[in-house]
Amino acid sequence: MGSQQGKGMQFDYNAKKAAYVRQHGHCAKCGKYLNTIFEDRKGYEGAWTAHDLVPLDEGGSNKAYNCVILCIAKPDCHLNFAHGGDLGKRVFLTQFAFPHWMYRNSTEQAWPTTEDGQRQ
Repeated sequence: MGSQQGKGMQFDYNAKKAAYVRQHGHCAKCGKYLNTIFEDRKGYEGAWTAHDLVPLDEGGSNKAYNCVILCIAKPDCHLNFAHGGDLGKRVFLTQFAFPHWMYRNSTEQAWPTTEDGQRQ
């Protein structure tokens, strides 16, 4: 497995699975449903890739907390958001840039909030 271009962070199965489960199988940016069998299979609806928030050579980890699952089919959040439209570039991102980092339904909140609704 590995990254879409064959370089970059290499997450093991458990890290990718933990990130996929944390996001309930949805793209962390757009919320699109992703199909587990289409990892790194661009051209398929529901295709996705594991993206590293912080690259290993910049102090990142290959653990699930550094792994974000992004779609690689339209709208291709991996290319257009995480790389700013050019796979040779990187955009500095944190987990707070992804509305679906932790999937939530109508009764759950992804981030703890104070009584006035502000993120903690």
